[in-house]
Amino acid sequence: MKLSLKALMICMAAFSVVQAQTTDSADRAEQSQASDESKVRSVESERGRLGMQRIQTETEIRAREEQRRLEEAQRVQAEAMKSEQASAPGAEPGPTAAGKSRDMSRTLEQLRSLGELKDDGYITEEEFQKIKKKILDSQI
Repeated sequence: MKLSLKALMICMAAFSVVQAQTTDSADRAEQSQASDESKVRSVESERGRLGMQRIQTETEIRAREEQRRLEEAQRVQAEAMKSEQASAPGAEPGPTAAGKSRDMSRTLEQLRSLGELKDDGYITEEEFQKIKKKILDSQI
């Protein structure tokens, strides 16, 4: 009977060792899972920050583009007004042939810009027709 008691004590000691190892393993698994969850939260946070940064950058780009288009619309309207004033009665005689060629190129550029402004919705069809007429009348 002494032998079996000794064997029982050895088995209990081995069981305690295995139980301790299992507990340590479970603790490490929990720590690993907590670490993984922390990494996921960190990645999600960084993704959110980058998304907000992208939205802000795109908004700034759109605002600059809008400003550029508005300035272009103002420039085209100012040139149309200048052309209208130049073609008013009592204006100086017309330009030379070389000057007419440059004026034609400028007129085509103005009409192209005007068309872009209308297509982008910065001016209405009515405004487009009015300014176009002024530009073309100044070439006659």
